[in-house]
Amino acid sequence: QRDALIVRSTIDLAHSLGLKVTAEGVETATTFQLLAAMGCDAIQGFHTGRPMAPAALESWLAERAVVAA
Repeated sequence: QRDALIVRSTIDLAHSLGLKVTAEGVETATTFQLLAAMGCDAIQGFHTGRPMAPAALESWLAERAVVAA
């Protein structure tokens, strides 16, 4: 509860200053969903992808562009 309050307050503060918020270290779908519900603008972490070589990143991005279209 306390952690969630700190995160929500941080997101709200950033938004009130006109900033976008990116959460780092997001490893699970549950965490992603909680952050999205709190208004977090973007995430990065193992939930979206593991570290990869540039060529693998190009393929990964291309696959997601097709899905998003």
